[in-house]
Amino acid sequence: MPNKRQAKAGFAIVEVLVATVVLSIGFLELARAFRNINSVANQAVAMTKASNLANATMERVMAQEFDATGNQAGGYALQFDGIDDYILLPEAIDIGSTSSTISMWVRVPVVGEGNLIAEERVGVLLGNHNQSPNSNWEIHDDGQIRIYWNNSEKNLYGSSDLRDGNWHHLSFVRDVENNLLKGYVDGVAEIDENDDGTNITFSDAFYIGSDYRQGGASKKPFHGLIDELQIWDIARTQADIIKDYKTGITNPYSNSNLKLYLRMNNGMGTTVFDHSSNMVHSPITSATWTDESSSWSTTLGTEGEASWSEYDDVDDFHTVSFKDSDYTGLDAGSNNFSGLGGRIYVKYISLNGGSGTSEDPYTFNDSGTPTDYKQITVKVGIPGTTDSTQIDAIKSAKVDQGYGLTFSPYGL
Repeated sequence: MPNKRQAKAGFAIVEVLVATVVLSIGFLELARAFRNINSVANQAVAMTKASNLANATMERVMAQEFDATGNQAGGYALQFDGIDDYILLPEAIDIGSTSSTISMWVRVPVVGEGNLIAEERVGVLLGNHNQSPNSNWEIHDDGQIRIYWNNSEKNLYGSSDLRDGNWHHLSFVRDVENNLLKGYVDGVAEIDENDDGTNITFSDAFYIGSDYRQGGASKKPFHGLIDELQIWDIARTQADIIKDYKTGITNPYSNSNLKLYLRMNNGMGTTVFDHSSNMVHSPITSATWTDESSSWSTTLGTEGEASWSEYDDVDDFHTVSFKDSDYTGLDAGSNNFSGLGGRIYVKYISLNGGSGTSEDPYTFNDSGTPTDYKQITVKVGIPGTTDSTQIDAIKSAKVDQGYGLTFSPYGL
């Protein structure tokens, strides 16, 4: 039988063992607590970085235009009925032997609207059948753009059907130096032909909206709306075309390469004004003014831009996925969002009712059709989680985007 001293020693050992176990448990809990603190801290850092990237990205997107397309200062266009409407350019704009670029905004009705039928050509945008050889730039069967000259000696077609009721920007380029003919729809090349088109000429008076024939009516009158028509005596690049169709020509009167610029913004009268230095003001025959201008694009997405650095309007960012490596310079010269990425969405929204009081606030509804408001959403993933941080913002078309006509010797 153990004596008292032995019993006390036994209890002491047990107490030490218990204390050691308790102490070990304490260390484990403390280590777990530190790990939890560290995890929370790391997650907080990740959330902060994600939030910073989302904010920086949103600032980059919001700094862009509301997809302005040149005519935002006015709001008018000319409507051609497809029967007997046209504009006669009474003075020659000689682009017969030089490189040239013709650009304009066009809206073609959907098939069945008005007097447009399925088997009918939409008509000539610019041409002259009085010349020999003759030349037309037009929208042909199936709604495609077409370059035509010398009584069907040559026909070059695009691919898009433009009979959708939406505004589209068209450009035709004749590059004499490089023997190229090009046609663009919304900034995207649809005709790219190695052919100098020596029989293409507009060195005589010509028509807009018609191929009006001497001694007879047009066989291919245009049915639709035309706005912001420009004629240049140079072969403009794709980048130049995209840049100017969104913002218009700020100082057209002083641009020696711009031979005709019909902004079509006066909205009244029977004369369309030329804002180039040529001042070839031209009479309107039957075509009527409409306040349905090409002021804003009607589609979401890019118009030919190939990379992030080229995006210059809000629409370009729609459905873009990105990683931090795409963002050199985004954060004032540093690229410190390592491991992060996200996605951007843009959509039209409509502003609903409301008197501005707290009892009746404004509400926003999703809208699939073009409006004066777009909602931008930026989502950035948080590393180590399935979560993301999201920022929403509204871009309005109703704010001043810096468009201005530096000099105009007459009205709009």
